[in-house]
Amino acid sequence: MGAYYFLTSLLPPLPSTLGDKLPLSFCELSGMIQRNVQPEHDTLLKSHLSVIDSANFENMEQGRDLFMEGGTVKREDLKAGRNLPEFIRQFLEEKDRGIRSPHVHDRLWDLCYRAILKTAGDAGCRYLLDYIPWEIELRNRLTALRLRETGENPVEHAVLPGVRCFDFSTLLSQLEGQKNPLAAERYLDGERLKQIYHCQGHDPFSLDVLLAYVSSALIYGRWEKMQEPYDMKNFLYGGG
Repeated sequence: MGAYYFLTSLLPPLPSTLGDKLPLSFCELSGMIQRNVQPEHDTLLKSHLSVIDSANFENMEQGRDLFMEGGTVKREDLKAGRNLPEFIRQFLEEKDRGIRSPHVHDRLWDLCYRAILKTAGDAGCRYLLDYIPWEIELRNRLTALRLRETGENPVEHAVLPGVRCFDFSTLLSQLEGQKNPLAAERYLDGERLKQIYHCQGHDPFSLDVLLAYVSSALIYGRWEKMQEPYDMKNFLYGGG
């Protein structure tokens, strides 16, 4: 029996369709999990949630007024440079010293994923060690696909290249057949949800399943956000 019988029983089921409303906001779900996770697993959970901090930090640096609640850093702390994860502090230190990637925020994500895999490896967290490399390699393959027509070298934009090898030939073939960008994004997130399920293991009350729930809820939360009326002023003047 896993360690999270009570917590996983308490968490509401996630939607069956991308775009459907979550039973609670992602921020509320994240807060519930953070308050009830066992102390020895707190670092792993915060490391997993740091992908939200990384995305929020990148949006802030690029002048986009986009902030996803539910990470480990509050909006006001991010703006003030307080309570930042170590990988963001390292990124800022390197930036101050003039150390930059061809696309500056590739290095941010490199540091973020390195930190997650280091934490997962130290703790022997099977879910993060299985899912995060898949997500990294998917990111790299999608980057290479976007750069194919530009003449840019995708290797210069790769994050942790070669961390693991996966066969994405079928996925990329299906993706190239999508004419609608939103349909392509829906297909990608559907594949992500399948991989999350594949990596979560068989114990329904384990830490791995809890972390997989966070991953899935984040995807559903993003699609729920996409259904909200969009502020055209942000689109035109948001800097992104």
